[in-house]
Amino acid sequence: MSADTNKEKVVEEILRLQQARTEAMLAKDEPALQKFLDDDLIHIHSSGRIDTKASFIDNLMKGKTGYKKITYNNTKVGVYGDSAIISGNVLIETIQSNLDLIFTTVWTKSGGNWRSISWHTTKRAA
Repeated sequence: MSADTNKEKVVEEILRLQQARTEAMLAKDEPALQKFLDDDLIHIHSSGRIDTKASFIDNLMKGKTGYKKITYNNTKVGVYGDSAIISGNVLIETIQSNLDLIFTTVWTKSGGNWRSISWHTTKRAA
């Protein structure tokens, strides 16, 4: 298998995992989130609030963060050994508001499994 073919497979896997992570967030599926999120997760919201894995899941389960719909656009994936970076635009509908954001998320492979270790969003320029 060529390096390009392997990279394409990793990109496909990362995009599949990102979608599964998103579906777990929408469904408030705590066991799935435990699996997809790295223990060292740093999740930076567009408001500037910072969550750890524990606080992110806790806020989601308690309804402090209520996601209704998440749509990704213009997504790009870079693979760098056991790390992958996804960036693009994301539209997030929450129980509080609708957000048009730019995002970057980092996935890392450890123990044979890919996990989300970093998420950061910011508002798109007008």
